[in-house]
Amino acid sequence: MSLRNRLIWSLGCAFLVLWLSVAAIMYLHLDQQVSHTLDQRLASSATMVAGLVARQPSMLVSAHSGPLLVEPEAQGVACQIRAASGEVLLQTSDIHGPSLGQPRPGFSTREIGNEQWRLYTLEQNGTFITTADRMSERLALENSIVLVMVVPFTLALLGGLAVLWWGVRGGLGPLQALHDQLRRRTPESLDPVQVERAPAELAPVVETLNGLFARVTSTMAREQRFANNAAHEFRTPLTGIKTHLQVAQRVTGERQQQALSNAAKGVAQLQTVTEQLLMLTRMEHPDNAIGQGCPVGDMIEGALADLPQRERMEQPDPVPGGRLAVPRALAVVALRNLVENALKYSEGQCELRLQEAADNAGRPEMRVLVRDQGMNGDIRSGRAAPESHGLGLAIVEMVVTQYGGALVSTGNAAGGMDWELRLPLLASSRPGKDC
Repeated sequence: MSLRNRLIWSLGCAFLVLWLSVAAIMYLHLDQQVSHTLDQRLASSATMVAGLVARQPSMLVSAHSGPLLVEPEAQGVACQIRAASGEVLLQTSDIHGPSLGQPRPGFSTREIGNEQWRLYTLEQNGTFITTADRMSERLALENSIVLVMVVPFTLALLGGLAVLWWGVRGGLGPLQALHDQLRRRTPESLDPVQVERAPAELAPVVETLNGLFARVTSTMAREQRFANNAAHEFRTPLTGIKTHLQVAQRVTGERQQQALSNAAKGVAQLQTVTEQLLMLTRMEHPDNAIGQGCPVGDMIEGALADLPQRERMEQPDPVPGGRLAVPRALAVVALRNLVENALKYSEGQCELRLQEAADNAGRPEMRVLVRDQGMNGDIRSGRAAPESHGLGLAIVEMVVTQYGGALVSTGNAAGGMDWELRLPLLASSRPGKDC
């Protein structure tokens, strides 16, 4: 069931139960009031007859000549005057058959002539005056009053339900517009969602959805860049291996051995690229437990171990003693890729610096800065763009994205690049320590 139908049903049922409860209470109260009013009319009629008898006591003298007092125009109304001995002195002619009997003083209900009657008896100077109403007449009167009440009440109830349906449908209009807009989208459409007159409750949903689209766009761009870099990384060693093998087939001796050695280097490079791709696959399905974390010193040592041209890299001294909230293998690979890129795309010395700091949320993090001098010291042409650093940089971005870090790249005054790798720390550290 849709949200609109569920809301209409829930509010409509609550509305209906409330109105029916009010109607039932009003009906019971009205029934009591009508009965009380008709009883008061009986009592007033008996009092009026008693007043007439008190003023004209000669009316009771002719009782033996016939107990007829008056024949009323209204059917269903009766009056009887009897003596203390039970003799009926006077009565209306509306009663056919048995008399009203000898009811006790006060109100009572009796069956007379197969009909229910409501009686009121008043005692005055040894004379009992009884007035009566047919219950069928009372019921007809009550039904007519209830009908007058029910018709406008029913119309108001139906009108209220119609207004409720119209209000819910109009109120959920922006949500329906959002639904229609998303349903018409193609999988490639990641433009921000625009909802006109969006209520305050729907604005966070739209913002979150647009944020999701932005992240998906960024992820797709990163994957496209990764695919291009991976293809380039594979193409280069494969082309080199093919070329060296063709040379080895045409030459002999020392030149052949040199060609085979170059082909072996290409195979090693291809193996490195393959291992990096496998590592990316493991990061997409993480099964590496952070555990006690990775000491910062182990990351530095692992990244610089067996590094070609290690002498060109200025190392921090001393190394901070914090622990990274990243598995050791991934931290080492991320830093080593940055260091290798710095050595590959620059000439001269490169610098490695570390600083403990805090992110925007106040959580401790380690900031690792890798600075290179660029190519030939030319600021305009020697700086390598971030997109040109190949598969290694894609792996670094995947690591920092997976574990809540960041990678910031800026140009420096020497014409090179400053790569700042920000990785979260496990233990609380004091910011501001430089190495």
